[in-house]
Amino acid sequence: MTESESENPVYAGIKAMVMAHELMPGQRIRLEPLADRLLVSNTPVREALIHLAAERLIKEVPNAGFFTKEISESEVRDLYILNQLILDWSLSVVRDDGRVPGMLKPPEIFEAASGVKTDAPVPTVQMMDELFRHISRQSGNDDIVHVVGNIGERTYYTRLKECELFPEVPESLARLCRTYYRRDTKGLRQGLQDFHDMRLQMLPDVIRRIRQIKQDAPCPAVPKRT
Repeated sequence: MTESESENPVYAGIKAMVMAHELMPGQRIRLEPLADRLLVSNTPVREALIHLAAERLIKEVPNAGFFTKEISESEVRDLYILNQLILDWSLSVVRDDGRVPGMLKPPEIFEAASGVKTDAPVPTVQMMDELFRHISRQSGNDDIVHVVGNIGERTYYTRLKECELFPEVPESLARLCRTYYRRDTKGLRQGLQDFHDMRLQMLPDVIRRIRQIKQDAPCPAVPKRT
């Protein structure tokens, strides 16, 4: 795509629908209704879908089109484990004294973790993304930062429900943020391990809840051209 992601409203709009399950999992994505809704032709919609399929947020089936992905417990589990390993590796290159040349100082938002609230899942997930992204930047590797961002996008909805169901998730996240602000590398590495282990234990209950939500959801109406 010629435009950057932030400059492409079609790509950004469809991605937001996918991540929030506004486009329900396991369904075929129809180009024309999306184009009508976004007030564009089919071409930019198709280009955005190709990009999203390459990022594994949706899937492209030969001779059938594009489909939203069902949430797989095994896939989410693998992504959580991969995320923890990448973040741990990113911190492993930082000395405990915090004086490694080029080390990024955590911003003050992590000192108080003011955006982490047990009754606000969306800002909590956003804070989790910000924390993970900032830790990944300690690696000095842009590819690592991109992978962590992609994991966050692919697990966004699961993490949203996780925060809704289990208040200990935002509480633990707040402690991680404060540990990171203190640049306690050793404590943070252990804290990240414990944080991911806790969420892996919760994962089966979260997936069951997500599947129940899907079963209870009404069938969406398909917009018609006028």
